Amino acid sequence: MRKSIARLAAVALLMAAMALPQALNAQSNIMYGSSRNPLMNTANPAFFPSRSKVYLSLPGVNLDFASPLAYSSIFQVDTAAQKTYINANSLLDTLANGEKIRFGTNINAVGLGLNFGNFFLTLSAQAKVDLGFGLPQGLVTFLSEGNYGHTDDDVIELIDGNLISARVYGEGALGLGVRLMDDHLTVGARIKMLVGYLDLSNAGSSLTLATAPDYSTMTADLNLDMNYAGAVNLTRDTVTGRTDFQIGSYFPQNYGLNFDLGAHYKNDLLEVSASIIDLGPGIHWTENIKKVVSARESNTFTFSGVDVTTLMHGGTLDSTYSQMLIDSLSTLAEYKVIDGGNDYWTSIPTKVNVGGMFRLTTGVSAGLLFHGEFERGLVKVGEVFKTQNVGFYSRTSLLARINIHDWVEVVASASVLTSNGSWSWTNPGVGLTLTPFRTLQIYTFLDYISNIYLVDAKHLNVSVGLNLFLGNSSER
Repeated sequence: MRKSIARLAAVALLMAAMALPQALNAQSNIMYGSSRNPLMNTANPAFFPSRSKVYLSLPGVNLDFASPLAYSSIFQVDTAAQKTYINANSLLDTLANGEKIRFGTNINAVGLGLNFGNFFLTLSAQAKVDLGFGLPQGLVTFLSEGNYGHTDDDVIELIDGNLISARVYGEGALGLGVRLMDDHLTVGARIKMLVGYLDLSNAGSSLTLATAPDYSTMTADLNLDMNYAGAVNLTRDTVTGRTDFQIGSYFPQNYGLNFDLGAHYKNDLLEVSASIIDLGPGIHWTENIKKVVSARESNTFTFSGVDVTTLMHGGTLDSTYSQMLIDSLSTLAEYKVIDGGNDYWTSIPTKVNVGGMFRLTTGVSAGLLFHGEFERGLVKVGEVFKTQNVGFYSRTSLLARINIHDWVEVVASASVLTSNGSWSWTNPGVGLTLTPFRTLQIYTFLDYISNIYLVDAKHLNVSVGLNLFLGNSSER
């Protein structure tokens, strides 16, 4: 009996462990609020630093992390017993909104900007990684409360369909901006060519538990169902259980197309802007298509009830005992890789930016910026459109910007973050841009700093890089 519930827990936890921490490649609001860094154009194609006729962005990196979990709010240390416990009550409260752990990396390989008076042209190439997984709130609820009151049609959903998202792709972009209204208004648009290298999308994985009306039996139903595609070929040896990854193509055939639109108005006292980023269908995956499914032919098993109080002590989960359960019954998470399958589409999260800055004194401005992201995930398999959970994330920042002469810019922010209905209120940020001799630019941004201790940080965005300016001109 205990083995059955341990198997159930092991399957759910290992399915979650298979996922890598979704990144949405969320931008830094501090970068958007900069007036000196040319990479602000990536967040609004109407932005262009008119301080030079040509700029070249050298390799730079942006890292973005978001998680509803923090170490100190989940783990408790009993110094007397020399044990570490998981606070199940705190964990349940944290997972109540169905949030994801998300991690993203954006590597800016190269960028070029050309200023032709009233027109400007931008070219860029980037590599992006989006990773993430949903957290199994239902499993934690079951381990804490058991199945009492959940009978007949009241099925406990231990893991829902929002399990895994992992994507690696490249982006080449061509942008054009135009100055209007005596240079007060600029509008811009950008077309993006997407090339997909690797994708793992959840197509309907789930783990449910149904209890008989008389509590005599419980029936668990495991369904592992994920789509895989990309330039890396995935194979699994059914005898040894080993999964191998082999380079199938250095030039993938998984293409996509997205668009960016933006506008920016500025006068002596005020500037306002708005943009829509990554508007379009996303990436069409056609190469090395696989299905990752459960290895067991029958994923439904029935067993007698179990007393879960052995797992819980005063609202906490004994991490030592739960780890024993996971280790002893990991075989239930066995999976197999099936060749073939339908081509499919995955979306790139669409971003919306709306901002306004007021000029307080010469070189000093302050304002407000709203950044929102809409996540759709898997949108189409073959000719069938998929309906998935739509995630919405927003970051609203109060910004202050100080420009010192021509070579120093400091931007500070205080941001409020939302994720599927949950709020995070205290997230400061700071950015420094140095442009000595108005030629070489060095920038560093730290945004959405939820905690100075990394183990307790729930949000963090880091950007570092270099830019090179040629043919300096007076600011317009």
